Amino acid sequence: MKAIGTKTLVTPRLILRKICKEDAESLFGVGSLGKSLQDAIQIVANMVQYNDDPMSFHWVLEYEGKAVGRIKGWEIDPHNNFVQLGYDIGVPYQGKGLMTEAVREVSTYLLKECEFNRVYCMVRESNPASNRVCEKAGMTHEGFLRNHWIQSDGSYTNVHYWGIVFSDI
Repeated sequence: MKAIGTKTLVTPRLILRKICKEDAESLFGVGSLGKSLQDAIQIVANMVQYNDDPMSFHWVLEYEGKAVGRIKGWEIDPHNNFVQLGYDIGVPYQGKGLMTEAVREVSTYLLKECEFNRVYCMVRESNPASNRVCEKAGMTHEGFLRNHWIQSDGSYTNVHYWGIVFSDI
């Protein structure tokens, strides 16, 4: 893999860019980040400090001039060349195909430019919209993990495992 970090990516409707402190209010306002504005400001401040780290892969989804969501590569394994994606988008922007567009673009960047071999997502069974994002973005459903993540009520939830590898693109 190449440790080149977050680079600006452009799709037909989105600018995917590094997060900046000014994004906190917008991300909080659309319900994408934090339980309070102060919480969102602190979370964004923590994220900004990693903007120039070549092992950080974290984008803001800018749509019509406004930060509406985030997508991040994490659980990076440089030895085995894989990275997990996590993402969220504000409720008013869900169902428009924006996250599918972002996941497709970021996956392509991570596989082609950063030379990862695998990009994957783990999605709760109870989140059909996110599972559909993975499918529409070109990922393959690779498995189902039973009782994998604990929930706030102490129960466990099943998780779908999605992936795309370099030879798929």
